[in-house]
Amino acid sequence: MNTRPIRQVASPLRLPLVGLALIFSAALPARAAIEKLEVTYDYVSRIAADRAAAPYKEPDRELPKRLAELNYDQMRDIRFRPEQALWRNENLPFHLHFFHRTGFHREAIQIREFSATHVQTVPFIREFFDYGKLVNLGSLRSSLGYSGFRLHYPLNRPDVFDELIVFHGASYFRALGAGQIYGLSARGLAVDSGVPDVIEEFPVFTDFWIGKPRPGATAMRFFALLDSKSVAGAYEFTVQPGRRTTVSVRARLYARATMTTPGIAPLTSMFWFGKNADRPQGDPRPQVHDSDGLLVHAADGGHYWRPLQNPRRILNTDVRVENPTRFGLIQRERDISAYEDFEARYHERPSCWIEPMGEWGAGSVRLVELPTNSEYADNIVAYWIPDKKPVPGQVFEMAYKMFWALDQPGADSLARVESTRIGHLPGGGAGQLFWIDFAGADLGQRRPDNLAPEITLGPGARLRHQTLIRHPGIDGWRVALQIEDATTPDAAGERPAVELRVRLRDGYEPISETWVYTWLP
Repeated sequence: MNTRPIRQVASPLRLPLVGLALIFSAALPARAAIEKLEVTYDYVSRIAADRAAAPYKEPDRELPKRLAELNYDQMRDIRFRPEQALWRNENLPFHLHFFHRTGFHREAIQIREFSATHVQTVPFIREFFDYGKLVNLGSLRSSLGYSGFRLHYPLNRPDVFDELIVFHGASYFRALGAGQIYGLSARGLAVDSGVPDVIEEFPVFTDFWIGKPRPGATAMRFFALLDSKSVAGAYEFTVQPGRRTTVSVRARLYARATMTTPGIAPLTSMFWFGKNADRPQGDPRPQVHDSDGLLVHAADGGHYWRPLQNPRRILNTDVRVENPTRFGLIQRERDISAYEDFEARYHERPSCWIEPMGEWGAGSVRLVELPTNSEYADNIVAYWIPDKKPVPGQVFEMAYKMFWALDQPGADSLARVESTRIGHLPGGGAGQLFWIDFAGADLGQRRPDNLAPEITLGPGARLRHQTLIRHPGIDGWRVALQIEDATTPDAAGERPAVELRVRLRDGYEPISETWVYTWLP
């Protein structure tokens, strides 16, 4: 999405934002106001603190009737004009596009551009958009605002400005690195996501301050103000594009109320079916997912891999850690033949992992899995729940880096889980057969007489049989488990979930990450 050409004109004040003001003066009766102001993280934090101290005010969702009643196809007719990209005609390394408000994205957000010394609001300009076949929308006020924005940058070719990062809806955003297409999403904050019998709260980024890039800049910095019934917050984002696009985040949260389940650095993705699930009848593809596992690394050296599932009921899994060093939703399977989908291109969808800056202390990485019967709805959420939660009257601070990549973070010389497959128990019986394949870190070269799986079963699971078999296809080893169901159903006939864990040892030395699985018998 792009902006009208910006003309460089001399100004007595030599304001760095004068080009933007000239655009607005051509489209509006009054020239956009430029304010002399230094926008900083502390400045946005003061606004967030003032918001939290005042009663919560719902975002502006009022729309002209004709705009609010557009159906999905009509909404898609509204497109930002690429030639209108902000900074396009100044030959700057980043371009800024805007999203139109519709009935599908009703909240108005305020977007401001700032330089080292000045700031101004970006008003709504109708001429920025191509409305296709739509007519008779009526007058649209300059205060209408936008529903989101996206930044473009030449990720893959120096002459093409690709989409880099997009913020659109509540506190959701997505980013891309080189050679990637959009897949999973991130959020500023989750509140009560996946909590049984509790309505989830969706905080909204209501305001953005976007720094005008300098010529030759290789990173973008901007600020955001988050607001909801329970919390207000100030965020700083620094986006550095590349093969791995890095998004550095700082945030200060000011709680209005005590949050039972605050989700820090949340990620959202889709898993329909994979190697550990039956393929839906009639679908020719072997797997369909944006991510296939949750990765968790802890400061004590513990590495955990939880394959994703499409469960028959809502499933929450907590991985307890002290000072996580990274966690994220990973697309580990990168072979196109694993998906056979040349349009959706799931093999090119990025992984995203979080690396905390500083010590986060004790807490849990929570994985929420929801049932789905298609690939068109996100059903996976992962986030950090700190033991010391944000409370009213105290500032809660956090900082972390996000990596959007096709590769994976280092494994610290530990073998990885290559795949998880499930099946029926041989000879029948109530239970499950699991095949867990480990590879990497020269695992295939180790002496078999020293290798052994370390198996931990939660209450309600009984080990019938185990086997460790060399896997020549991946130069690794397969752990085959036959697990019998010994759970007791509740009054509704539902059986409790059972946690299973497996890792490989060479003698007493752990040599693999820990496979974690939440089994629904």
